[in-house]
Amino acid sequence: MKTDCIRAMRLWWWLPLLMLMATIACGIALTHYGPAGFDEPLLLWFRVSGDIGQLAGPQWAAAFWIGLTWLGDTAPRIVIASLTILGLLILRRWHSALFMAGILLSGIALSTTLKFWVGRPRPQLVTHLDHINSLSYPSGHALNSTLFYLTVALMLSPLLSRRAARWTLYAVATILSLATGVSRIALGIHYPTDVIAGWVISVAWVWLWFAVAMHYWPKALPQSSSNP
Repeated sequence: MKTDCIRAMRLWWWLPLLMLMATIACGIALTHYGPAGFDEPLLLWFRVSGDIGQLAGPQWAAAFWIGLTWLGDTAPRIVIASLTILGLLILRRWHSALFMAGILLSGIALSTTLKFWVGRPRPQLVTHLDHINSLSYPSGHALNSTLFYLTVALMLSPLLSRRAARWTLYAVATILSLATGVSRIALGIHYPTDVIAGWVISVAWVWLWFAVAMHYWPKALPQSSSNP
């Protein structure tokens, strides 16, 4: 028996395609016509009034946001995903392990491709407080952290017997994804619309994979335990 979340993905399989197309179109429009009305005010909200190089808040604010942005870095994502895939292999869930690897690797490729396709430059309104060497839309940290943490939650939650444990796993994945995205805005290296796009694209991409698997690769989806 599949989880309610996965069932919903099957019923609304066409929606992620619309989400992807709309988000890409928005990125192209933002690149050509300038940032959205709320982009610059939100960037400035995280800075001291009159000093675009100084983060608002206590002295440890910079360390706090850099710590949160680390959650979306490659190393922690790879470690968590590798441990999850290893666990699936130990449980002899070969299809699920391959399915998960496919989602994550294709998502990384999608993120890189969209950055070059859209071609939006980084915001220059405030001082960048992290090292960057790529284009801005969508936020790779927001996209990939959501992609990884959401996929891990969806693959592991059906294996948990207690509903509270499943919802806790979903909550942790959501908090990690949101915190990573907000940190990119606070550090001044992404417009808010870059981060929102990363969230939307990652959810749509995972949704699309699960919807396709429900029809063509059901063995890849983990079976849920009983619900006490």
